[in-house]
Parts: sequence; structure tokens; C-alpha cells
Amino acid sequence: MADAPRRNPAEYRPTIRRVPVAGAADALAIIREAAAWAAAQGTTVWEPHELPHEMFAEAARRAELVIGFADDVPAATMLLQTADPLYWPGEPPGAALYLHKVAVRRAYAGQSWLSRLIDFSVDEATRQGIRRLRLDTALRPKPRSLYERHGFRALVEPPLVIAGRQMIRMERLLEPPRTAAAREPTQGARDG
Repeated sequence: MADAPRRNPAEYRPTIRRVPVAGAADALAIIREAAAWAAAQGTTVWEPHELPHEMFAEAARRAELVIGFADDVPAATMLLQTADPLYWPGEPPGAALYLHKVAVRRAYAGQSWLSRLIDFSVDEATRQGIRRLRLDTALRPKPRSLYERHGFRALVEPPLVIAGRQMIRMERLLEPPRTAAAREPTQGARDG
């Protein structure tokens, strides 16, 4: 795919939503573009065989496929899942929301799409009563630092080796939703 011209964020309206199966091709195009760019920089993020169309179509059928749009143009994507048996075995479904295959088109790089995707994940977790976001990433300083700036912390454990890559697991604990009762002072505090 040829590089699209960079877009000015002031010129579009960003939206993020779960997409149907028809969005799988758009998500896959974003991810493949990001993987090709990373490979050109000397970093393998995903191998082509790790990105089958059916994986994304199935994720869409399960309402796990998320795309960020600049107006109507797909700009960023991720899988947002309620279980991750590969990296978080033994955790029951719904213990956390798991972010996977996070990618941004180069034309939209540096325009806060990761922040938007994470904010969407926080909102979804809160809506579902889930208090954790989790992800896995390569054992490299740059991705770790990027996620740490968004409130994630690496688990204190040896790296996992998956498909020949050293990976770390990261987690972000979310604040419990504040209820009206929690915001109201108690009778004694008001009189006090």
C-alpha cells in the first residue's frame, strides 16, 4: 500500500466503534501497513501468517474488532477481547479487557490514536464493570514506555517467549466507578 498523505487532525472528526465483519478487511489493511512499516525499520511486530483475514472476521462476529475513523476513513484498529488464554491463561473471561493488534495507519501516526483507543477501552471496561485493561507487547523499551505513559505497568515476572519473541505482560488498573452515594458527604460529615 502506498503511503497516504498525512492528515491534519484539525481537519477530521475522530470516532471509534466496534465494527461488523465487513470492517475486517479495513482492520487487516491497517495492521499490515503498520507491520510493513515496522519491518522496514528493522522490527518484526507480526509475521504475515499471524494476520489471517478469518481471525479478524471472527473477532468482528464476536464484537471484538474496533476501528478508529478519521471522518469515514479507517485510521487505527485493535482487538478488544474479554479473554486471552495465550498470554493470560487461567484468567476467567471478563476478568479484564485485553487489547491486541493495536495499529495506526502511518498517515495518522502521532495524532493521539493510541490514546483514543485506550480511552475507548477504559469506557468499555467501565460500562461492563471491569476494572483492568491488559495487553502484551514485545520486550523493547519503546513499546513498554509508550504503554507506561498510558497508565500500564509491566508485571514483575520473566518475559514470556511466544512464537520466538520475548514478550511482557502489562496491566492498567481502573478506578472503580463513583456512585452518587460515594460523591455525597455523609450526614456526619455535613454536620461536622
